[in-house]
Amino acid sequence: MDPLNILVLTAYPPGLGLHGGALRMYYNVKFLASRHRVTLISFIEHDGERELLEGLEPLGVETRAVRRWPVPARHLWMPRPDEHYEFAGAEMADEIRQVLAGRRFDVIQAEYLQMAQHVPRDTVRRTVLTLHEVQYANAAQAFERAGSPWTGAWRWYDWMVQLNYEVRSCDRFDAVVCMTGEDARLLARFISPSRLRTIPIGVDSGFFRAGPGAGGAPPGKKLLFVGNYRHTPNRESVHYMADRVLPGVRRQVPEAEFQVVGGNTEMLDWERLDRHPGVSLRGYVEDLRPLYRECAVFAAPILSGNGMRVKLLEALSMGMAVITTPLGAQGFQVRHGRELLIADSPEAFADAAVELLQDSRRRAELGARARELIRKHYDWSVIGREFLDVVEAGHA
Repeated sequence: MDPLNILVLTAYPPGLGLHGGALRMYYNVKFLASRHRVTLISFIEHDGERELLEGLEPLGVETRAVRRWPVPARHLWMPRPDEHYEFAGAEMADEIRQVLAGRRFDVIQAEYLQMAQHVPRDTVRRTVLTLHEVQYANAAQAFERAGSPWTGAWRWYDWMVQLNYEVRSCDRFDAVVCMTGEDARLLARFISPSRLRTIPIGVDSGFFRAGPGAGGAPPGKKLLFVGNYRHTPNRESVHYMADRVLPGVRRQVPEAEFQVVGGNTEMLDWERLDRHPGVSLRGYVEDLRPLYRECAVFAAPILSGNGMRVKLLEALSMGMAVITTPLGAQGFQVRHGRELLIADSPEAFADAAVELLQDSRRRAELGARARELIRKHYDWSVIGREFLDVVEAGHA
């Protein structure tokens, strides 16, 4: 196949070590640039993020940055969710028109639902959308948790607005890439299944590995959670772990510690966490591998949201013993008791944590099987081939 001209539109700068979405976008762009000519236009929030785009240039990617300025919401004709207006700047539309006027493109590939609005109709042979999560499912969860009829009515309205917007946006694309089979099943109620492809997030298993210097299984004292705490499900997980799980763990393993790592820890409820002995806020750590090796168990009680969790991939690739919820395991080809443990209540989560903290052999068994699973199904070398197949379809 001759190289294609591909225009990639991103809601945030792609990059390593930032958040799961940035990581996925980085590797998507890397795969495309390995075989094709890629131009990338990305929103940025401040000038410092231009350096992230410059980091793509060694891959052969031409990059352009557009400052993101949210516009006022307009609901007079057709209601749209807030994120539409947060990413609806006229500067982005102008930049895209300028690029399309100067060059013929074969594919436009958009990252995140909010970038769908910027993909012109009938300008290229193929359009692809990477949907990082199904937003209407999150709105449905919020409706189900409504505490009063008045709150429920507003959340139902938000749910319907999000559903209508998401379905109409996805229906414009030739292909929609979902993170999990569950996401694809949700969309298949409204979008032709022939347009949907499930391609999970991957991990660099060569980089995230225990390594020869790991020194065997770590001491059974430390539980670890990693996330970006701008993301509500991550804050929920930390507070749930501290309030409802850790006390039960420490009754049987008094020396147990819960290490909370990641960016934006200031958004956590520090006073609430301070009430619980054994909680340690570590903040952002650039290289997480030493922490993965130091801690005995990765504890991820995911209670809301959808899509795949990148930090679980990293922990599994490092050969850690992992405990999560049924929702946290969504999207992974795992079985309870084989590659990880799945717990659906605070008591079950605490019991699983105690079991693993006290049994180094069990941790090692789970970790070894988890590592093998990652290498076979979730390494970027596997994911990249699948993504290229989607983008290149029809151009052979």
